[in-house]
Amino acid sequence: MNDVVELILNTFQSMRPLDTERAADSRQKICRYIETLASAGQRDTEQLTIYGLAYLTELHEGQDPQFTGC
Repeated sequence: MNDVVELILNTFQSMRPLDTERAADSRQKICRYIETLASAGQRDTEQLTIYGLAYLTELHEGQDPQFTGC
């Protein structure tokens, strides 16, 4: 799973660079998120990467107003 976490962070940082502190915080959060998905049975690396990138985008840029959850 560490490879997936690194791939997610590297990809995200190529689009939106983070300072050292935010990168470390993001690493911890994405690690927990990926572990949760994996414990629920998600094992596909590509799918985990997509979910992780979406999670970080929402975390750092906020929710997309287009999707209100209604």
